[in-house]
Amino acid sequence: MVLTGGGGFLGGHVRAALAGRGVVLLGRRQPEVLGPRERFACVDLAAGALVTHRVEALDMPADTALCHLAHNFGDPEQAVAMSLNLLSAVNTCPRITRVTLISTVSVYGPGHRGLVDETTACRPRSAYARAKLAAEQPWLTELRADCELVVLRMGSVISARRPPSYQPIFDALRRPVRAAALGSLRRGTPVSYVTADNAAAAVQFALDTPLAARRAVFNVVDDPGRADPALARANVDYAAMQDAVRRLAGLPALWRLPLPAAAVDGAARVLGRPRPGQWYSSAALRAAGFAAPCALADEIARIVDGQFPDRARAGGIGAGGDVDIAPGGGAPCGC
Repeated sequence: MVLTGGGGFLGGHVRAALAGRGVVLLGRRQPEVLGPRERFACVDLAAGALVTHRVEALDMPADTALCHLAHNFGDPEQAVAMSLNLLSAVNTCPRITRVTLISTVSVYGPGHRGLVDETTACRPRSAYARAKLAAEQPWLTELRADCELVVLRMGSVISARRPPSYQPIFDALRRPVRAAALGSLRRGTPVSYVTADNAAAAVQFALDTPLAARRAVFNVVDDPGRADPALARANVDYAAMQDAVRRLAGLPALWRLPLPAAAVDGAARVLGRPRPGQWYSSAALRAAGFAAPCALADEIARIVDGQFPDRARAGGIGAGGDVDIAPGGGAPCGC
């Protein structure tokens, strides 16, 4: 395996999923700790034609798989250039026979309603989403024909070990005024979480599994169609997620402004968030054979426990007899 971005948040989870296998980490800075079968190769992906030279010099066996995680968040244009440089390198290296490219569901943009799957038109608005789509397209059209490609469009990756990844949950638990305001404005706006372990498992699946076609694009999210009703509502509605989290923590529900749907819809457009009623499907990934190993419910429970370690958990997140979200008892993550 060859991996770019292995020193990042998701990269660490991917490296754990690939533990015990030979992995070459490409990047400008070596991670502080390398696994027993990991090695580091200093490659600046922004270095133009030098990227091809460095990749060709790697001691790789035939049928090597590559996963491209790296992205320059501060400079979207450089992120696209990095991806194109790596594409040129792969096209000259026949030993690399499969590529997994990490993208984002934000490439679809906020202008859709209803179910969003891989056939939905991409209309990105943010600089990050536009860069991700600009990085995707050349791989889909210009990668050499004998190399397989899987594009994984990730939802919001969440981990109890990384507080910035669960800010909406933290707000619901610790910032009730802010949370009430956001819950009022983003009612009906999806959260679209996927646990970090499930995201890493999807990467491993994309690197290893025989595919029906040489080009595949999959959404990786916690699919409402696979979750229990309460968790499904929580992942497609920002306000419902807040209610679920506070019920789990034994806290009272937040008061919200009863804004009309038209006002919420307008606020969502102003904020650049997906419009109410939009949610993402990962049915294609499941149909290809992927089974998520973790439950989103368990990850949420770990986050709540970390915020209130001495509080007895209240149990269910749903109202009126919905399924509980206790560890081990939640519905499986449907990504």
